[in-house]
Amino acid sequence: MASNQEKLDKPIAAGIVQGEKNDNPLVFSSPEPSTQDSSRHGDKEHQAQEEHPSPQQPILEETSKDFTTMPPGPAPEPFPEQNLPRPTSEFTNEFMNPAADKIPKESILALFPNEEAWKIQSTTARENSRLHRKAVMAQVLHLSCLKNCVLPELLHRGNLLAQATTFPSSVITQSIIDNQRAWITWAVSLNETITNVLKQINWLDLLEAEYVAADPLWTSFWRLHQEEVEQQQKPASADPPSADQEMPPPSATATMLELEEIYVRLANHNRRRLFLQMKMMDGRDWVARLFEELPPWIEWEEAVRAMLNAEAGRRYQDDESGQEQESGFVEEMEDEEEFEL
Repeated sequence: MASNQEKLDKPIAAGIVQGEKNDNPLVFSSPEPSTQDSSRHGDKEHQAQEEHPSPQQPILEETSKDFTTMPPGPAPEPFPEQNLPRPTSEFTNEFMNPAADKIPKESILALFPNEEAWKIQSTTARENSRLHRKAVMAQVLHLSCLKNCVLPELLHRGNLLAQATTFPSSVITQSIIDNQRAWITWAVSLNETITNVLKQINWLDLLEAEYVAADPLWTSFWRLHQEEVEQQQKPASADPPSADQEMPPPSATATMLELEEIYVRLANHNRRRLFLQMKMMDGRDWVARLFEELPPWIEWEEAVRAMLNAEAGRRYQDDESGQEQESGFVEEMEDEEEFEL
């Protein structure tokens, strides 16, 4: 039994010795029978490992009971949730958030500190809206009348340019042609411009109607807000509050419920307001085009008359220079005849 045990211990010991030569002391070679061939083969493998060393393996210091590798040190503790940075809201005020479910009191008071400030801003905005509508409609009517006045003349001039029989080609300059094209382009595009501008006026009418519809909400909010402030400013009793007194009075609860309902309805109003304002912002280029500077109006009769006068003067100068050259030649011939005599 002892000899057999020694025979079994030798390969295990050899395996342990061979395992101690590995980089990782926890990785052992499987025990094999201790024969001369296997020992030679092991020597060759060891020599090959020395000639071509394998990459350094990390040393693991500890294993669990099921022989799974444990980390060398204690794992870092996770950050407590309260210390993690909170994502900031994209909107600094809920009035700018079209997806808001309600407009809280803090957002309202940030824009309107009191009811008087709300009245002033609301009245000013509506007055500016009315002035804007009047200016746009006046410009639409003015340009429509102007187009009706100049369109027949533009068509007549276009026919003259197409026929090119009334005026010589040298009289109609490129500046006159460019001016004619600019007026034709403006007259053709005016219909599209006015159509889109009237859409903006329609959005403006809807926006003003939305403001008027929200007036009762604002009136109720300021009334309830004042009641809430007065309830908070009531002096507290010197006696310790009883269990019944710790609960808010029914009037305060009703005020809070009404305010919550108003916050939700104001969010719905605000969503429609932002939609209408966005529509107006999308079409502001059409309104700007309505107030663009028009091309200068050139009176063709005066321009053509001036060009014809300039052309006649140039021809007159050419004729005079030709007559002077001819008279000089005749005088020279007379002098030669007198010399021969």
